[in-house]
Amino acid sequence: MSNSPPSELVIEGQYYSGGSSLREDALLRSSGALLELITASQRRTLTWKELTISPRVGNTPRYLHLPEDGVFETTDNDRVDALGRRSVSGRWGRLLHRLEHNLGLILVAVVVTLAVTAGAFVYGVPWTAKAVAHALPDSIAEQVGATTLASLDSTWLEPTTLPEQRQQALRAHFAPLLEPVSGQLLNVQLRDSPAIGANALALPDGTLIFTDDLVALAQHDDELLSILAHEVGHVAHRHGMQGMVQSSLTFWLIVMMTGDLSAFSDTTVVLPAVLMSLSYSRDMERQADDYALDTLQQWGIDPVHYANIMARLSAQAESSAADTDDDSDDRWAALEDLLSSHPGTSERIRRFREAAH
Repeated sequence: MSNSPPSELVIEGQYYSGGSSLREDALLRSSGALLELITASQRRTLTWKELTISPRVGNTPRYLHLPEDGVFETTDNDRVDALGRRSVSGRWGRLLHRLEHNLGLILVAVVVTLAVTAGAFVYGVPWTAKAVAHALPDSIAEQVGATTLASLDSTWLEPTTLPEQRQQALRAHFAPLLEPVSGQLLNVQLRDSPAIGANALALPDGTLIFTDDLVALAQHDDELLSILAHEVGHVAHRHGMQGMVQSSLTFWLIVMMTGDLSAFSDTTVVLPAVLMSLSYSRDMERQADDYALDTLQQWGIDPVHYANIMARLSAQAESSAADTDDDSDDRWAALEDLLSSHPGTSERIRRFREAAH
């Protein structure tokens, strides 16, 4: 604390006592080593240690905090700055005021903020989600998987219509690839689902769902086996739990940035979050493809089977899209690829064809 100059400094403002919301016109006088608060009802002497000066932010009112929760409010920022120069605590306020008026530093702060935010979304959230997903006990994955399957069965899934003999043949063909992975037991569930169509799903607890339409689409059981290898890859990497954690982290990070849950209803906020989540999913699909390719090669199964059924799935999806909108064209192809949660199908097909025997 520095010694105050002998010159007198008087600041006009309002005083709020700690025991009441009523305010009084007041003067704060600095003379020598002491301060004096003067109102119509009191005249009070204060020491510098009893005074806390709020930082200057533009020309907003300043608050000088006094003992017993008292507050002296004033808009005379220049005199408060002069008062602050008489105390060590005022240096931080002067520094903040200088920083907020330095355009160069403001631009640097904006760039740094954007870089840190982008880094948090692109690297921080995926890394944290992966660490959390692998740290969670298997019991959590089992609970999430069971709950998800029950929800799907009550909405989009129906009992399989495949003959019992066909079901047994598929289970026997799948058996070699159903060894436990990452501490999770694997089991295949067959379901009919007109809503989902030809598809396969991997739940966090190791449940692998194949739809009747996917089975019908396959021209060779090794095509289904290759799809199974891909879905097992999701389980091995704990993608189900990782995706759940990532979605939660992305949501809460944006809420923390906006400071308002209702902001998530704003398209300008939701769209970046959706695109980021889909980007994460594309990375997971590539990892699952890596796992599938390694597994197929390890078991001596030609990777072309995966390429063949993926090509058939792609053609079916394009046909369905054409039936839905006959007037659509290819100008949205790039955007559709961006919005897809999977890598480009042609890229995936080419990779497996190149690895074929």
